[in-house]
Amino acid sequence: MQIVRFLLVTTLLPLVACLGDDLGGAASAGASGTASTTASTTADPSTTQGGGATDTEVASGDATGAGGVCGNGTVEGAEDCDDMGESPACNDDCTTAVCGDGVVNAAAAEECDDAGFSAACDDDCTAPACGDGVANEAAGEECDEAGPSAACDDDCTAAECGDGVVNEAAGEGCDDGNAADFDFCSNACAPAPAALLDMMHVFDTDTGQLDGIAQDTWDPATSTWYLGRLEIGMTGVLQVVGTSALTIEVQGDAIITGVLDVSGADGTGPSGAGCVTAGTGGRGGPGGFSGGAGAGMGGSGTTDGAPGQGPGAPASGGSIPSGSGTFFIAAGGGGGGHTTAGSPGLADNGAVAGQGGEPHTSLPPLLGGGGGGGGSVEKDGGSSSLQDSDDEGTGGGGGGGAVAIVAAGSITVIGRIDASGGDGGSDLGCMENTGHGGGGAGGAIVLASPATDAMMGELDVSGGQGGIPGSNFPGMASNYVGGDGADGVVEVM
Repeated sequence: MQIVRFLLVTTLLPLVACLGDDLGGAASAGASGTASTTASTTADPSTTQGGGATDTEVASGDATGAGGVCGNGTVEGAEDCDDMGESPACNDDCTTAVCGDGVVNAAAAEECDDAGFSAACDDDCTAPACGDGVANEAAGEECDEAGPSAACDDDCTAAECGDGVVNEAAGEGCDDGNAADFDFCSNACAPAPAALLDMMHVFDTDTGQLDGIAQDTWDPATSTWYLGRLEIGMTGVLQVVGTSALTIEVQGDAIITGVLDVSGADGTGPSGAGCVTAGTGGRGGPGGFSGGAGAGMGGSGTTDGAPGQGPGAPASGGSIPSGSGTFFIAAGGGGGGHTTAGSPGLADNGAVAGQGGEPHTSLPPLLGGGGGGGGSVEKDGGSSSLQDSDDEGTGGGGGGGAVAIVAAGSITVIGRIDASGGDGGSDLGCMENTGHGGGGAGGAIVLASPATDAMMGELDVSGGQGGIPGSNFPGMASNYVGGDGADGVVEVM
């Protein structure tokens, strides 16, 4: 109030002076100052000299000054927009909603906004996901074409054979992710084929060829043929030859309605006019051992039959003693099998019969049976040396081969798997009896799968029969018979 009085006094002094002038000084005498003071107190207490704004006007002004108030619905100052919160067009900080501005705007359908690619956000403001069609390297994606393509796998890695991801769009039929070329999937991502056999076929384990055509899934290092499926039809025959035992790995099922033949071959008898060429030993089945050749000038070159082959002590050939003066014939021994020895041959007049081959246990390794020994010449005496006129011996039978079928599916044998040994050679057509070869031993059959059924089929691992005299002096056959080969072995797992 002191300030107000001070202002009133200061303001009214000129009025008093003027009044005094107008009234001729009459107003200066007396108590008129009191009335002037009373009148001046009715002025507006908010009024300042010069007439400025009131306190009320300042309070109703914009609190942010020139920048405007974001969220009041009015675009002011530096605001791009103001929709009183988020909208598809406007962020809640009153800037224009744009993917990549670093502001997550759910109303604009933004799941995230890291101002570009990040491990948690694509540059289209969606959460990164393999298969969304957006390649996000920050999220570990090499590519993303919303599914498999010739260039991209469905796990968002670049398509490459050997990466373990099967990409049919890139021409891959399989992809096992390993560097082994000989298995169910080649290094070119080609799956193992199915073998559907309905006629006569020959597979050679020395070359890996089926009917003369090399098989891409043949592994020569392990003698293994990889197949997606194996089916030998009712009229089908798969004959297997070669020196190595055969293993067939099947990714699916193996069905044998026809014949799978890994048997040893029979020895042959003497040939030519007067049987002047000795018989040959039968070849062994794949993994089996060949029989010995018969004796004679056109055979082993001696009076004695050649021994058969085998993994242990082989069957020996029939042997004639040196000297002259009597009649000699000796047969070869039978080949040795997996559990028993081959039987010996027979001889007469001091000749020495061939002995059977020793047994062997070979699983593993996968081996066939031993070959039979060759027969001696028929030596009539009169000379201590071998003569052209001496009838030649017959060959020993080859040992049965070995085959293993390992299937991830099932194995069904309705037909026959033949791993039998070959028979010793015959003397049919010769004028006189000769020494006969022994039979080859049976081979080995191994079947391994989660479900193997061979009850309706035949698994033959029998040993071959020793050669038996037939054309001449059949009543003396008991003296000249070759030894029988031992039986082989069957394992079903």
